[in-house]
Amino acid sequence: MALFDWFKKSVAGDETVKLEIAPEEEELAGLNLKQVLDAHTAWKTRLQNALDGTSAESLDVAVVCQDNLCALGKWLYSEGKNKFSHLAEYESTRVAHSEFHLCAGEVLMEHQDGNADLAATLLRTKFRTASNRNQLELVRLFTVARR
Repeated sequence: MALFDWFKKSVAGDETVKLEIAPEEEELAGLNLKQVLDAHTAWKTRLQNALDGTSAESLDVAVVCQDNLCALGKWLYSEGKNKFSHLAEYESTRVAHSEFHLCAGEVLMEHQDGNADLAATLLRTKFRTASNRNQLELVRLFTVARR
């Protein structure tokens, strides 16, 4: 399935759609697209579990909101920056990724501050938008960088 087709179905709420990328197309300068997209998609479940009180993780807002600790963030500030910072799509991806982590941190912070309803609303709205944008910008960067 083409990347943009997967993205459209995913954003439309099709939870059965699976990202299938040929192994030779998964990597870009040391970054595995499928692994990174899967990891960021998993944040919705991780945050929902925290809100539900079913999480086995101890999530720290100060860590969650940082965009340079996950595999994508490390790549964006090293190899990705070195090879692709000349592309507008690189900067769009970097900004979207940063906003994604800030939003995840905001959801968690509101939950930890006792604002359960606000945290749940943020997860369904602002976080979902940030997550979709993060995925879209990363797909765009991969597409343009491969040309």
